Amino acid sequence: MSALPATVPVAVVGAGQSGLAAGYYLRQAGVGCVLLDAGSEVGESWRRRWDSLRLFTSAQFSALPGLPFPGHGARYPGKDEVVAYLRDYAERFDLPVLPGHRVLAVRRDGDGYLLSTPHGDCRAGQVIIATGAFGAARIPGFAAGLSPDVPSLHTGDYRGPAQVPPGTVVIVGDGNSGRQVAVELADSHTVVLSCGGSVSPQLPQTVVGRDMFWWMSAIGVMSLPVDMRAPDPIVGDRVPELVADGRIRTVGRITAAEGTELLTADGERVKASAVIWATGYHTDWSWLDPAMLDEAGQPRHTAGVGALPGSYYLGLYRMRTRGSALIGFVGRDAERIVAAAVDAGRGTPTASPTTEGEPS
Repeated sequence: MSALPATVPVAVVGAGQSGLAAGYYLRQAGVGCVLLDAGSEVGESWRRRWDSLRLFTSAQFSALPGLPFPGHGARYPGKDEVVAYLRDYAERFDLPVLPGHRVLAVRRDGDGYLLSTPHGDCRAGQVIIATGAFGAARIPGFAAGLSPDVPSLHTGDYRGPAQVPPGTVVIVGDGNSGRQVAVELADSHTVVLSCGGSVSPQLPQTVVGRDMFWWMSAIGVMSLPVDMRAPDPIVGDRVPELVADGRIRTVGRITAAEGTELLTADGERVKASAVIWATGYHTDWSWLDPAMLDEAGQPRHTAGVGALPGSYYLGLYRMRTRGSALIGFVGRDAERIVAAAVDAGRGTPTASPTTEGEPS
């Protein structure tokens, strides 16, 4: 498909892993659809990640429905492999992706939805919002106190050590991304890693020769609902051994910036040559119809089924389970959401979605 259709039964907003999974099931069901994506090509959001990034899920648990991830299932693919896989997936199943079609607005229009793009409008009977869990970079307000002489960037803009000037680099945030970057930079820089107040559970990459996600799937953890406030686990972490070797120093939570120094909650001052913000992302939903949002500006939905008829969501962080935003598990939500959309399109009553204890 090369032109934006005037009308379509289902419009999918986003052609990343969530949107592609939705497109697969829509094709399987014989439902006409279009996948509208802001990127210039499939996999662009992955292509922009840092060069050495590797998945913390093995290839066995990094596949979308209908197509195994290539190579041995026990290996951990790099980001370029993910890009190639997503592009192959879209081509293999002839998914109707329209790159360069950022959706500027979604508005309720009669019994359907009107989607506005830079290339025109498209009316859809139903809409699946699959823009994923990562939106705009979140950088704390106190970053404004940092001297302009100290280069800083978010992990979303980090590509490799060559970007970071020599000296002491302070990494603010100790989730999986911050720790992976810290380990990489420890070979070429003095690294200070700021750890937050919450203690994240530490999980090994493998246990008794099997991937941790194999075990979590086997005992049902990946199918259970999860508290949004629970910290994400750190998987396959090498930071402790590098701390023990003196190659990474950890400090407390950063609370302020003054010139070339960062201040921790316990009063320590850390002089920085560069700063990397591993502080996550936030999503702006202002482009959605206000009726689709709650008082806090977040989508109104139950396990991905929107409060407005014909609206659905995929790939949101912990939308339903721990795997809702992970490439190898999002297909489970996609199958369920597309089934709900197909039933609704046929006028078939759909049972209220279950949010705990059900298989996904």
